[in-house]
Amino acid sequence: MLKDPKISIIIPVYNREHLISYTLDSIIEQSFIDWECILVDDHSTDNSFAVMELYQKKDPRFKAYRRPNKLKKGANACRNFGFTKSIAPAIKWFDSDDIMLPDHLNIAYQTLIEKNLDFVVTDTINFDHDTSALLDKPYSFDRTKENITAENLAHIRIGWITNDFLGSRKIVDSVRFNENITDGDEYNFFIKVLQNEVKGAFIGQILTHRRIHTDCISFKNKQNNINYMSILTILKYQTANDLVVYNNKALIRWFLSGYMRISFDLALAQTDLPYKKEAFKLICKYHSVKKGSAFLVALFLGSHFKKGYNIMKYARK
Repeated sequence: MLKDPKISIIIPVYNREHLISYTLDSIIEQSFIDWECILVDDHSTDNSFAVMELYQKKDPRFKAYRRPNKLKKGANACRNFGFTKSIAPAIKWFDSDDIMLPDHLNIAYQTLIEKNLDFVVTDTINFDHDTSALLDKPYSFDRTKENITAENLAHIRIGWITNDFLGSRKIVDSVRFNENITDGDEYNFFIKVLQNEVKGAFIGQILTHRRIHTDCISFKNKQNNINYMSILTILKYQTANDLVVYNNKALIRWFLSGYMRISFDLALAQTDLPYKKEAFKLICKYHSVKKGSAFLVALFLGSHFKKGYNIMKYARK
């Protein structure tokens, strides 16, 4: 008879038939055994779901689901749905193409419990898919000096990927992944987690190998500069909007300022700006109506005459 799991691992899956076995094998090989793994397929067009079902038959700790059709397509909807199917008191998000080192769960969980923390953040190193060579870290900073705060995370003074986080269920229960964001979703999610009074700590050990390959979303997004700028404006606006419920005025203004900075570059490129009307309303509310109006004027001048930089600079201040 299976014991109740202490950790729920939640993994969204899309077209990972050729890679997911490596991820799931690394979970099976964990020295910590009291886990369940919720796999949510985003309607893959390959045989990913069949692979998931094979692992479910081999080890009942794996539970395979398909994203319900009524939910929005994307990894974030899969994560949110997976959370509703999980039961453990600790939550571990993970990606379907990365590798857990054997003591990942054990070290993270023991630190969480022994130090009476709300969450812990482990470390990761990238590796090349083709050669298996270890590369750089996704984030490199002094983990002994930087404090874990929403402001430090927002300003990229600290950072971590989805895989690095292990937290108590209670601190993520009221937070959801923003399903309108396609890149930077973990950045948005953890900034929201840090709006509450939570106690977390870094673990200065590399416990994940993150696969770098041409099929990963971040790599694809960065291939087109204009498209990537649009994605960044969505991230900036959506995070500002998500923070309204927490009334964090300083960070809302900061994200709106970033939104305006990138939006001017899109105006110069004569590219449609995501959430322009919605952002205008937030700018009027959290900056001023005058600055909201200046934002629109600068966009018009940038798009039609390649001018307006100083007006946008004023709007952002």
